[in-house]
Amino acid sequence: MKKVKWAALAGTLLLILMTSACWFGNVTVTILQTSDVHHHASGYGPYLDYTPMDTTDGDEIMGGYARLATLIKSIREEQKRKCIPTMVFDSGDFTMGTVYDLTAADPISLKFFQMMKYDAITLGNHEFDWGPQGLAMLLSNAVANGFTVPVVATNMVVPEDNVLQGIKDAGIIVGTKVLQHTCGVKLGIIGLMGPDSDSKAPVAAPVTFNHDYAFIQQQVDYLKKTRKVDVVIALSHGGVENSGKGDDADLASNVTGIDIIASGHYHTATGEPLVIGPSKTIIFSPGEYGKYLSRLDVTYNIFTRKLVDYEFTLIPVDDSVEGDPQIQAVVDAYNAQIGAALSSAGLPDLDAPITTTSFALEKSSFQVTGIGSLAADSLRAVANGLLVEQGLNIDTSPPTPFHVGVVASGVIRDDIYPGKTGIVTFSDVYNMLPLGISPYDPSVPGYPLMSVYASGEDDYTICEVALTLAPQIGSDYYLNFSGLSIDYDISGAPMFQGVHDVGVYNPGDSLCMGDTTPVDPDGMYRIVVDLYALQMLYIVNDYLELYGLPTIEPLYPSRIDRDLAEGVQELKEWMAPLFFLPMIGTTIPEAIYGPGGLAMGRVY
Repeated sequence: MKKVKWAALAGTLLLILMTSACWFGNVTVTILQTSDVHHHASGYGPYLDYTPMDTTDGDEIMGGYARLATLIKSIREEQKRKCIPTMVFDSGDFTMGTVYDLTAADPISLKFFQMMKYDAITLGNHEFDWGPQGLAMLLSNAVANGFTVPVVATNMVVPEDNVLQGIKDAGIIVGTKVLQHTCGVKLGIIGLMGPDSDSKAPVAAPVTFNHDYAFIQQQVDYLKKTRKVDVVIALSHGGVENSGKGDDADLASNVTGIDIIASGHYHTATGEPLVIGPSKTIIFSPGEYGKYLSRLDVTYNIFTRKLVDYEFTLIPVDDSVEGDPQIQAVVDAYNAQIGAALSSAGLPDLDAPITTTSFALEKSSFQVTGIGSLAADSLRAVANGLLVEQGLNIDTSPPTPFHVGVVASGVIRDDIYPGKTGIVTFSDVYNMLPLGISPYDPSVPGYPLMSVYASGEDDYTICEVALTLAPQIGSDYYLNFSGLSIDYDISGAPMFQGVHDVGVYNPGDSLCMGDTTPVDPDGMYRIVVDLYALQMLYIVNDYLELYGLPTIEPLYPSRIDRDLAEGVQELKEWMAPLFFLPMIGTTIPEAIYGPGGLAMGRVY
């Protein structure tokens, strides 16, 4: 009997020594991370091109839940054969960005996390686009459908009487999480919302976030000293740039004991991880929309209690990966569900053609683009079209018409590509301006369009904000205009005096191709803009005050409804291009919105 026991023990020891997981006290753990997927269940690119079950047709679509699932499953199985545990995390902004936001009652992103057995996730700013009540609804519905993945939100502060407190009390949202794995290694998880992402969650109130480094240090110390964890991993929706700048770089520089930061928010794809701060914190990020999967193989020595080695891989999620059939079956079921809901509302199905294009319309930082001008034109043209339908003559009834359309670059989420067919579907159009929800009618996703008035003097300031202030505070704040032409001199920008002259097009000139008249500083002009831009105005005004400039005070804000019927019939931002594109023909005119098109000349 003793010989049998000793033989068994010897065999076990030999197995341990032969594995890469435990060799002279070294333990390897594989960490996989997604972030900023933004509900891209069917990948990023033309809707009709996505063929996840076919690796032979050379489609150029990146991402998709089915492909991500295949990669996660294959890596997990491969590492299991080596006795190496695999951890899977998400760093926030898993919702808001595609037609799959229409499944709010049963969010597909959380179902995906459950099916793929994620170990923990954290929240991003866009999880709060529907307010605390909306987030509570998402999580409650997910739990009712079997969701058990820990949601770690360490620095989220929830008032006792807020609906999210009930979610915390139920253990769905936790402050920290400890994970125990092979060879006795304990991993401590914190989840953080960074200052920049916090600033972009205006409707999270009254929920707030504690960014004090001393507070975060306390949480790290609690995990290491009280819970005796070996490795602290921060799932942070703070952001880092490949240059080494950003909120997560600041976090690593100011808090000791964080070994790894799985970063999100900036949409940065780190080809190599950054090592920053006194603890030599390893920071990495997978980019946006599920195009890549982060993989970090980290080695920890159980005797020295230190990380001794790591290897990082940024894995493309492309056509070389055959999608997981079970996950794709779930996506297909959601497609059918959304299609039925759209049909009942009198809207096209996901794959319905809306227009065509022979060229790409892509967003670019701090400059006029075809897609930015198209988005702004759609708001102004559709809003003025509604006035005409309501019996108003927009050419002869100022200031009733909408003179200006404004779209912040931050709400333009997807570019438009011709793909293999040139067809632009309902899904492609929706994904262009998909964000938000309305306090007036939360039953349908999308920011409502608002009518405001601004003086001619404010119009000059708004143009200055777009061209001078936006580069100071971030590309999301760059403004795309319809109805204005702007004479801008970059040499005056440092003094916030770059805008020399502003002209206004006739409200009936939807494509801004005619003559302009100078903006009257003492005049009043009507602007169509989404609710999010109005909500973010307080940040812009804070910066204007910082530079000693007059703040913007929009007058008479009101919701724009699609008709005059009783109740809420609001015009959603995503509806504007849906209605506008058929108005301008069967294809998007390259002469106007192409790289060298007339729309590029609005800032000169």
